[in-house]
Amino acid sequence: MDSASLLALTHNAALLLAMIFIYDLATDRKRTERLLWWKIMIGIGLGITATVIMLTPWEFAPGIVFDTRSVLLGIAGLFFGPLPTLIAMLMAAALRLYQGGAAAFTGVLVIMASGFIGIAWRHFRFRELVRISTGELYLFGLVIHLVMLVLMFTLPLTTALEVLADVGLPVLIVYPLATTLLGTLFAGRLERKQVIEALAENEFLFRSQFDFGNIGIAITSVDKRWLRVNPRLCEMIGYSEAELSKLTWADITHPDDLDKDVEQFQRVLTGDIESYDLDKRFVCKDGRVLYVHLTVSCYRNHGQVQFFIAGLLDTTQQKLAELALRASEEQLTLVLAGGELGFWDWDIVNNKVERNARWAEMLGYTHEEIQHTVKQWIDFIHPDDRSLAWESITRHLAGETPQHKVEYRMQTKLGDYRWIQDCAKVVSYSSDGKPLRMCGTHTDITERKQAEESMQLASMVYDNSSEAMMVMDACTGNVININPAFTELTQYTSEEIIGQYAGILSTDSERSTLYTNLRESMKTNGRWRGETWCRRKNGEDFAIWLTMNTILNSEGKAYRRVALFSDITDKKQSEEIIWNQANFDQLTQLPNRRMFLDHLEQEIKKSVRTHQPIALLFLDLDLFKEVNDTLGHDMGDKLLQETAERLRHCVRDTDTVARLGGDEFTVILSDLENTENVERIAEAILRKLTEPFQLGADTAYISTSIGITLYPNDARDIDTLLKNADQAMYAAKSQGRNRFNYFTASMQEAARNRMRLINDMRNALNDAQFMLYYQPIVDLHHNTITKAEALIRWQHPARGLVPPDEFIPLAEDTGMIIDIGDWVFREAMSQVARWRDWHNIDVQVSVNKSPIQFRDENNNLSHWFQHIQQLGLSGNAVNIEITEGLLLDANHAVHEKLLAFRDAGIQVSLDDFGTGYSSLAYLKKFDIDYLKIDQSFVRNLHTDTEEFALCEAIIVMAHKLGIKVIAEGVETQQQCDLLAAAGCDYAQGYLFSKPVPADDFARLFLVQ
Repeated sequence: MDSASLLALTHNAALLLAMIFIYDLATDRKRTERLLWWKIMIGIGLGITATVIMLTPWEFAPGIVFDTRSVLLGIAGLFFGPLPTLIAMLMAAALRLYQGGAAAFTGVLVIMASGFIGIAWRHFRFRELVRISTGELYLFGLVIHLVMLVLMFTLPLTTALEVLADVGLPVLIVYPLATTLLGTLFAGRLERKQVIEALAENEFLFRSQFDFGNIGIAITSVDKRWLRVNPRLCEMIGYSEAELSKLTWADITHPDDLDKDVEQFQRVLTGDIESYDLDKRFVCKDGRVLYVHLTVSCYRNHGQVQFFIAGLLDTTQQKLAELALRASEEQLTLVLAGGELGFWDWDIVNNKVERNARWAEMLGYTHEEIQHTVKQWIDFIHPDDRSLAWESITRHLAGETPQHKVEYRMQTKLGDYRWIQDCAKVVSYSSDGKPLRMCGTHTDITERKQAEESMQLASMVYDNSSEAMMVMDACTGNVININPAFTELTQYTSEEIIGQYAGILSTDSERSTLYTNLRESMKTNGRWRGETWCRRKNGEDFAIWLTMNTILNSEGKAYRRVALFSDITDKKQSEEIIWNQANFDQLTQLPNRRMFLDHLEQEIKKSVRTHQPIALLFLDLDLFKEVNDTLGHDMGDKLLQETAERLRHCVRDTDTVARLGGDEFTVILSDLENTENVERIAEAILRKLTEPFQLGADTAYISTSIGITLYPNDARDIDTLLKNADQAMYAAKSQGRNRFNYFTASMQEAARNRMRLINDMRNALNDAQFMLYYQPIVDLHHNTITKAEALIRWQHPARGLVPPDEFIPLAEDTGMIIDIGDWVFREAMSQVARWRDWHNIDVQVSVNKSPIQFRDENNNLSHWFQHIQQLGLSGNAVNIEITEGLLLDANHAVHEKLLAFRDAGIQVSLDDFGTGYSSLAYLKKFDIDYLKIDQSFVRNLHTDTEEFALCEAIIVMAHKLGIKVIAEGVETQQQCDLLAAAGCDYAQGYLFSKPVPADDFARLFLVQ
């Protein structure tokens, strides 16, 4: 056993001093001879002391603890007797069983052995217990703790030997000494009790003379205070025993006689004499001088004076009535002044009232301002209280009550009211019994009334509060009181909960963690507040906001705990809903962008600690928009939900799948050992998402493009990682979709080039860097050029000629396509007008119009039509080329613009027909004039090939619908002949001419 453990047991033993207080109560004859239940209460007190001791043990090993319960129970059996000791033993044994552990049974045996040894020892030594020696007490303690050590062999032998080796010697040193010291204290107190009892018997003999004798007898202390006086002395001096207990005999000794009395008194104290007598005077309570012959003796104990006994014989021959009365009145004035009492004296016959200064001061007046009239006195009283006050006075004057005593409000000089307690009696009657004089006191009780009102208000708040309130005992944690809101909230009535441990309300999940922290906070700070869970009587759990505070007693120790709590279950549910809405995508139930960024930040921090890389996958669904447009948004949502579910099954539970919005998803792969796992998961995602999606009665097929970036290899911050993954995803999409692509430095450079190109494009229009080229469209029936397609080119000042497929997507992404498209239309129409004016060339020019231009609500095309009219051209001079995707998303605005073209006489061509979701539905719905067969069908065009069959089918279908066909990408004469044989109307391609500037196109047209 180390020194810290020995010190813990020594502190534990110090708690045994609490038994001294319990022993004093146990040997209180007034109680022990009256009720058996007092012994039961003493036993409970001993049990509580044992419980406190057992809560602060020294732990040898888990479940094997040592404390001084054996000392307590042994001493209890020896000095308190069987019944209290048995109760304490049962309480201690119950606690030890509750604590459990490997030595629980051994601990109970130690408890029982200690108590029974003490009881047996008491039985054989009961009559001589007061004279028990220190040696016997040490032997008694040694026997108990030898038995305790022997009981260690109820443990496994190895454990018992370890325990004896470690704690045997300290136990045999500390515990018998503690038993000896505590027993010595009890024996001493028992001896003193017996001495006191002997003195009580002698006192009985003395009291017969003390109480009924004809001389005054007093017992005084060494500091001259009256300890006891007999009735005769009180009668002689005029003071009650209670009044004299507050005074010394020097206080009422005549000043002229005080010195000689004190001189003799000091001689007794110093031991020069044992007693003395003298004649002296006392000033009585009523002011008269009392002459007495005084005889004084002392009682000594071990040479020290303990108290004095004085006999007083009245030698007064006459009384001075007037002087006595005056002295009494002066003394009364002093008493009233000291007690801050307002005094009034009513001469009933003359109807005059005398009041002292304090009476006036209470109401804010000076003594001179108070008039001597009864009316004014009554007028001071609040109107609502006057009848009550006057009724009390009247009844007392009539002899119906022994005293006039009433509380009422009186108005002050400032106009407010003070609460007054009025107490009075008739002090003089006439010979025929009529009251002549009435005296009384006024006490300002305003503060008391305010306190009572505050208490009443607090009680009303307590009873009517909507918050549940519970008052608990600070030591036991048992419920003492509750309010109605508590019952309403928990379903426990006061009868069911009062006296119960407050932990009955806690849930199983909260017992071990939060309530442990709560108890520690209450011990340290005396208060706690926070959210927790509570359990109703019916077993239902609910969330509460709990506030706990401590009420201290006069000694500054914890006395009561007050708990206030309210049901916040609905609030918690609302907060959870709000939290879910803020952090999860409501459609797929995946983490949204906000939670994704938080998870990514946490994974980065974790990666810094573990040095394990992270992979970030950025997914974009291929062809999702076509599914959404053709099958409807409901089916699109269903596809997104199914996609989310498939993604969950492709990753580990520790990975994060999130939806950023639209058809964009992200995956965070953490704790990676190598990139092979990343590729395996990416390939699994690609395979899973290419499987068919069953959307109601329809089946949809999609794929996904995945961009992959690694932390910390590619970037060390979130923004850069997201940008890298996005660039890698676009690279995968541009490489043909349904694939994954890792981020590379070249992608970053491409992104920078893209940004620079966008910045340069913003100035291209103003700097006239754009130009139009024209590619001829040949009429296959007449082999003549009748149409042309206007194609934009960008002559960059530094990079040279930039092809359309490089900058047009950027223009669409940035919205600059609207201004560029307007310029293309105006420039193409102006060129047609110049050709007609200069060369008499009548040709129709096709202008490509981006879907973004159609969807722009601010672009109503009126300026296009005005421009055509200003040039003197008809609508037939221009042909608008659109894509199939525009018709798939043909909302009301798109439909209106297509109708506006038809009304203006402008024809419409459907470009790249056959490469998208071709449908006869929109060919019938919209007025389409031309279908343009995509060059992918023409490139490998031969007889008996699928491409030829498709081209022939398109041509036949278009002609059936009244639509003419233009074939793109014609490069060989064989292709041209096959198309002509199939009935194709027009063709364009390098066989006829590549796109050329306007002047070159004019020469081509003129020389044909």
